Amino acid sequence: MKKTFCITLALLFTLALSACDKTPDVSGTPIVSVSDLENHKEQNHSSFTFDATLFSGKLQSCAYAGNGGLLVLADRLYLYDTAAASVLAVTEAPPMYDFEVQPTNDGYILTGLGDDGAMAYIYDSSLSLKREIAINELLREDFVASETGGVAATTDGKKLAIAALGGLYLYDLESENLTTLLDVSQNAETDGIGVSMLNGAAFAGDNNHILFYGRGESIPATNGEDSFCIYGSINMDGGNLKLTKLSDYDIEEMQSSADRLFFPQVFTQNNGKLLWLNRATGITDTLSFSDGDEGRDGVYSSAQGNYVATAVLNNNLTVRIYDVASGELLATEVIENADSTYFYRIPRIYLLDEAKTAVVVLGGSISEIDTLVSTLSF
Repeated sequence: MKKTFCITLALLFTLALSACDKTPDVSGTPIVSVSDLENHKEQNHSSFTFDATLFSGKLQSCAYAGNGGLLVLADRLYLYDTAAASVLAVTEAPPMYDFEVQPTNDGYILTGLGDDGAMAYIYDSSLSLKREIAINELLREDFVASETGGVAATTDGKKLAIAALGGLYLYDLESENLTTLLDVSQNAETDGIGVSMLNGAAFAGDNNHILFYGRGESIPATNGEDSFCIYGSINMDGGNLKLTKLSDYDIEEMQSSADRLFFPQVFTQNNGKLLWLNRATGITDTLSFSDGDEGRDGVYSSAQGNYVATAVLNNNLTVRIYDVASGELLATEVIENADSTYFYRIPRIYLLDEAKTAVVVLGGSISEIDTLVSTLSF
């Protein structure tokens, strides 16, 4: 059943944060209690409610926060419990365009691009900001260009993997030591494939090696051959480099879920298929959509990686939801609105595995209109 909410437009308020790797002075106390957080971890997450009226200002985007929770970015940053329909904590919004979240043992690590380039924000479980890291200042002679996926954190919150244009790096948050695992300028290669660019990284399920994607070239070079898309893995000590060349498949981005990595295609070359990789085994597979053009307007993976949604934009939005393991089409929903502006840009879609519910956000990046939020079950 679809529920639609309109959120009042407000000016976006952001907190100016600067300097590399420092502990900031955070104003405001998160509204959270220990009992609320413990109840959130222990309760049944199969129930779901999204109450958009709890967030002040313009809702822009969300991210999975584990245990049925969402981090919601509006005029502030909210930790929202979808089962209890309540806000557990709220703090100042980081100045980021889009972000990803890695829940850790004692909090959350937010990564993404902002006004100061690639950033990592480290929060405790009550959204008290403990540390911020300007990634490009760490690298000095390299930089992260990817909007999402360029920086990833281990599940224990102790290390960051950084995929920059010129290399792959490992940053130890405890020792503050930066290690170069791959250097593109030093002919990073194996099995006749050389790495020419890196676009995204993620840790494998055991946190013992790093998975990545980018572009490569044949070694030795082949006359007339363009660079091609690659994915690969490497140990935390820089050893055991493995590279795979992709033929007729060009990766647009890498989406991380708990169990799988998803590689949506560049929209101009989309053929209605989605490559995914098992984070524990490294085995790849392909999900086929019901239409050959499907996926051009957005592909979205669930928190655990069991489900995938696609968006098809015309004068409305058609959302289709698939079971990844079986390939079955589970649900199709058409969302309409008299204001066609909502369909000028791709939406944001968030899938909660246990609740089997999707949150669809339209207009979050368009300042001239209120954000439209719909929920649907599958």
